[in-house]
Amino acid sequence: MIIVNVKIRPKAGCKQDFINAFNNVAELVRQEDGCLEYELHQKLTSDSELFLFERWESRTALDKHLNAEHMTKYIAEVKGFLEAKNELNIYEAEKLN
Repeated sequence: MIIVNVKIRPKAGCKQDFINAFNNVAELVRQEDGCLEYELHQKLTSDSELFLFERWESRTALDKHLNAEHMTKYIAEVKGFLEAKNELNIYEAEKLN
């Protein structure tokens, strides 16, 4: 399994625009082959910090997702909403229970 954690910092006044764009693409992503979870979260200790949690069946599924046409359009759309480049962490993991 592949786990992806993305730290996202929208620019002041752009948070809702980012969330709206995310919600527009999220259902398409959740229908992709190999997508186990794709959820956006608000950090409770920082109103300006979001994080995206993703789980994928394989690296191949994640790579296909990252190269999908709807993701290319989404990334171009939200780029202007972000304060800085996202912090991305990808982990290959195995569930223990």
